[in-house]
Amino acid sequence: MDKYFASLDIAALRMQHAIDSPKATKLFRHVLDIEHDAGPEAEYIIRLWKKERNINTLPDDGSDHEQNRQLLDG
Repeated sequence: MDKYFASLDIAALRMQHAIDSPKATKLFRHVLDIEHDAGPEAEYIIRLWKKERNINTLPDDGSDHEQNRQLLDG
């Protein structure tokens, strides 16, 4: 699971969308598909990754990209 999480961490740090937005989720699915050939299980991996990183606690206004980066940096 660590290899999937590492790919998602890198994608989250580089993207310009709010980490919990639908566009971000689409990007995460794409990254998992391209790098790891993840199909339908990508949704499950993304949910686990968000839970592990406490991402679901972020504000839902989509404007806090810097907080997303700080959260991922630890």
